[in-house]
Amino acid sequence: MLAVLLLPEFSELEAALLLEAARRLGLSAYTVAKGRKGTPALAGSVWTPTYAFPAAPPPRALLIPGARRPARMAQDPTYLDFLAAHWEGLEAVFLGYNAHLFLAEAGRLPSPVAAGAEVGEALRAQGYALLARPFARTGKVYGTAGGLALLSAFADWVGKKVAL
Repeated sequence: MLAVLLLPEFSELEAALLLEAARRLGLSAYTVAKGRKGTPALAGSVWTPTYAFPAAPPPRALLIPGARRPARMAQDPTYLDFLAAHWEGLEAVFLGYNAHLFLAEAGRLPSPVAAGAEVGEALRAQGYALLARPFARTGKVYGTAGGLALLSAFADWVGKKVAL
């Protein structure tokens, strides 16, 4: 089961990409956010999450799409509690274009990590080692450059090519 964590002003492209990939592979997927009210996305849409944190079933994998100011959300104890409650049971965590900053602020970003150029520079300044690849797995965390690199990372995890 794939959970897509909707941070405020998340990338709907990244969220939709893996939701569709999961659907095509017959995997269960859902969206989750702090509350059940609509969550605004970067391109102006508003998504109503399937679950609020307390009611979300335990996922096997978690996608954190890129978002505006993702590190700020990791300062909210509610987000940290959700992450802590599910972290040990997760097989994979997929990071969108700048979601690395959320996981770094939460103290759960491994090093080395793959990231896009702009995010990579911010991570390098924080002492993280970077891998020059579109995606790479370190432990359970798939760092990616975002966008279509998420699809490649997801295909790596499921062990199947994902045709969209």
